Amino acid sequence: MELFYSAIYKNATIETMNASSPVIIENIPPSTCFCCGECCAKYQALVEDDEIQQIADYLGISPGKLKENFTDPRWPIRGKFLLRHHGDTGCIFISQRNNIRLCSIHAVKPQPCRDWTPSLSHKECRQGLRNVWGLTVNDEEEISGTESALLAFAEHLRSISS
Repeated sequence: MELFYSAIYKNATIETMNASSPVIIENIPPSTCFCCGECCAKYQALVEDDEIQQIADYLGISPGKLKENFTDPRWPIRGKFLLRHHGDTGCIFISQRNNIRLCSIHAVKPQPCRDWTPSLSHKECRQGLRNVWGLTVNDEEEISGTESALLAFAEHLRSISS
């Protein structure tokens, strides 16, 4: 049986009812990342020299080593670098735990990554909800899926909000 729930993108709470009641996912806080990695798979982050230094310091390596091993050598503009992609996961700094994709340099992520705002209106976020969580979003930004998928997603949202 497929259940249907509203997910309005505003500040509020996430509720899970008892096992015989529906799962309600409402009012997802703005900028909540679904940890699907779709944006990281589709786009290469453009990194400035100062960000190279920050990331290198965070990883405990030299900026030269970072550029050599983690940036795309095909990028032609001096002083700017594209983070390398690998396989289906995209960004070289994405790691996968179960279905969830996490950024290993989140604390020092580059400006394009900081500028990305997750939203149910983004096709990438909708794709990620489908691929990772087995959920769909309609044009009114209402989330639907199986009860188990909705429960797993609600638990994920609860875990990142605490």
